[in-house]
Amino acid sequence: MKKIRVIVVMVFLSFIAFVSVGSLLTKDREFSPNENRYLEEKPKISVDNIMNGSFQEDLENYLRDQVIGRDAWITVKTGVEKACGNTDIGGAYVGKEGYDFEKITPEDVDDTLFRRNAETVSEFFAEASDTVAPEHLSFLLVPTSGLVMEDKLPKNARLFDQAKYIDEVQNSMKDYNFIDVRQELTAHKDDYIYYRTDHHWTTDGAYIAYEKWCGQTGGSCPDKSGLEQDVVSDRFRGSLYSKILDADSAYDSIWTYGPTDRGAFGSFDCRVTIDGKETKDSCFDESKLTEKDQYAYFFGGNYGEVHIERTKAAGTGEPQKNLLVIKDSFANSFVPFLTQDFDNIYMIDLRYYNDNMQEYLKGHNITDVLVLYNISNFVSDRNIYKLTDGA
Repeated sequence: MKKIRVIVVMVFLSFIAFVSVGSLLTKDREFSPNENRYLEEKPKISVDNIMNGSFQEDLENYLRDQVIGRDAWITVKTGVEKACGNTDIGGAYVGKEGYDFEKITPEDVDDTLFRRNAETVSEFFAEASDTVAPEHLSFLLVPTSGLVMEDKLPKNARLFDQAKYIDEVQNSMKDYNFIDVRQELTAHKDDYIYYRTDHHWTTDGAYIAYEKWCGQTGGSCPDKSGLEQDVVSDRFRGSLYSKILDADSAYDSIWTYGPTDRGAFGSFDCRVTIDGKETKDSCFDESKLTEKDQYAYFFGGNYGEVHIERTKAAGTGEPQKNLLVIKDSFANSFVPFLTQDFDNIYMIDLRYYNDNMQEYLKGHNITDVLVLYNISNFVSDRNIYKLTDGA
């Protein structure tokens, strides 16, 4: 018996030595595609860092990030936790029917920040009303999959009361066009309207919202039965998979829609300029389908300013319709549908853009405004103040 214990200890020590030496000899990784974040760099030693404890903390983070085979160990850990019946893993919930969900609890929401954001949008709309008709000022707050598909959440999952926050914003938008898509999305909760392994909605979810937006703004929404679906990927694992690293996770698909005799909306008759420099002839970036974050197929990711110009609009003699979209990443799969409705679309992501938005409205002859955020991003975004306090 004693001999067996000695063997077990020796094996354990050998394993620890292998991991330690291997981690030291292996070149540090700068970026984790799975987690879509930069990893900790080797901390610098100084007397001040040691005395205030930051060196020890940075060293712990560095060793955790740079351990050899890190992703594999997380996958093994996830398998063990699932076998033990745990559904709260890595900051996400493992739900039913292959769906994973963002874990955002009531404690994660700063009510003061949320109300400041809501008041800022109201103030921005009030100022924009000087040049844009109030009925052309729209606000679309997208519920998370956890609200729409709550029947697929694991037992005892705790999420913040997003319906309360959406209601509060809606009540403050009575003079403007608030687009509430909860009922329409919930009616399709058993359809593929949110990705299983990513927090975004799918193209079908975005289409449902586009249909509601058209109904409230007077736009012309094409019948889905007359559109052709083009699946561009069936091997997508998104942001929630990156949190959990579950070997049994499903693969998601990414697709577009367009008229049967043409390409997808956003892939024809338009020119796309990114941050005033890079120009493309499509809203889609096929190169991203070979990378980890395949949702970046829509516009290639997030940028401060994206200008989409309908190239066949020139010379029609009709007044131009120019749309300003204040957005988070949920807009990326929504906006391609709008390319048939506007001569120019300007997408602004306030995380990367700092100029004065009232001057932007006037300088680009904006006729319509759409603020589009996922509710979980809206309650936590610390850049929305730029709508009224930009440089």
